[in-house]
Amino acid sequence: MSFDTNRTWFYQIVGRDIQLWQYVQNANTDTLAGFRIRLPNDFYGNQLIYPNEDITDGLRVEYKALNEPFIAEALEDMQVFIDGTTIAFVDGGGSSDTITDSGSGFVTAGFESTDKIRVIGSASNDGDYQLTAAAAGTLTMATGSLTAETASESVTIYQIPKEDSSPSESSHVNLSRMLSLACVDYVKAMLSDFDGELDKKEYYMREFWKKIGDSDSNKRMVAMSFPMKSYAVI
Repeated sequence: MSFDTNRTWFYQIVGRDIQLWQYVQNANTDTLAGFRIRLPNDFYGNQLIYPNEDITDGLRVEYKALNEPFIAEALEDMQVFIDGTTIAFVDGGGSSDTITDSGSGFVTAGFESTDKIRVIGSASNDGDYQLTAAAAGTLTMATGSLTAETASESVTIYQIPKEDSSPSESSHVNLSRMLSLACVDYVKAMLSDFDGELDKKEYYMREFWKKIGDSDSNKRMVAMSFPMKSYAVI
């Protein structure tokens, strides 16, 4: 059978599109219309296959937007998330548009006024929006933002970084805390190099790469195995 195929993915960026592939170590596959697909017949080998379009629990792609260098909240503070089939979209006409939840879970999930959100999984309203108000069963935004849509699709809404156009001491770089600390070490290394203090430069560069490694390792699950001790059978 396949090994961790629900957690092992490869991607290729082509223009504005992301081509997604699934890695399998032991799989029953064949080629259909240029794509690798699963078949019930026995086949063994390492393969990149075209993934099933129904990915269990979805797949999250994280990236950094260079056009939003500063954000209002730290990335680690944005854990606001809700999904379900109780979410509908209301075109308010000349009034504000709204997203409603018959389960009234928006405030419980943590959404607040002025949050920036991303909608995925809807029939016509996938995209990013800026909230003007938030209540238990209603998220409000500017008029003309939404297309009317009843609650039927499984919709996911989560908070995303909101750009801070006037950065101050309370603003955050659009990086995780660990990567922000790595940037501080890099700047210290360059200042030390400018001052001719090469020992300090080497120290801060080691700290820089250590934090880069820590940030990357936090996203990986690594298994380690060790040989058993020798023993004798009498």
